[in-house]
Amino acid sequence: MGASKEMFIDMREREFTINTTLKIKGFNLIGLENSLRHDFNVIDFKIIADTEKLYANDEQFKKLVKAKKEATKNCELYINRNNE
Repeated sequence: MGASKEMFIDMREREFTINTTLKIKGFNLIGLENSLRHDFNVIDFKIIADTEKLYANDEQFKKLVKAKKEATKNCELYINRNNE
């Protein structure tokens, strides 16, 4: 049993907020940002620091990442239970 045609049309007209993380070469960065800003309502666009070495070598950072992940999970669960 799938979604009805009406549900599909309603979903197509609804506005969604999404978050995605990409790895991209620097020479493509400006073009991507310009394209996104031209076609969408961009709320945030930022470069994320490379923390691979920090995570591999710093136990305190690992604890912070774990705590952040748990807090994000709890926040999302709360939102999904209480946001209509």
